[in-house]
Amino acid sequence: MDLIPEPKIIIAALHACRRLNDYSVTTRFLEAIKAKCAHHESVIYPYILQEIKPTLTELGISTPEEMGYDQPELALKTVYE
Repeated sequence: MDLIPEPKIIIAALHACRRLNDYSVTTRFLEAIKAKCAHHESVIYPYILQEIKPTLTELGISTPEEMGYDQPELALKTVYE
């Protein structure tokens, strides 16, 4: 399992991204955090979001789920379904 950064490290990184005015990096960073949670995503990722939610609202950052990036946009159903 890959190491997942603590919420205070994530918060510092989000502040740095906003200081540089690079919103896309914040989105990719949150996607990478979710990918690092891998097998324990249902436990760890909600905890991380709970801890960093005040910072997200303070900085005006949306999560990938809020923007709809967690689902493919142009995915087609398979013919076998």
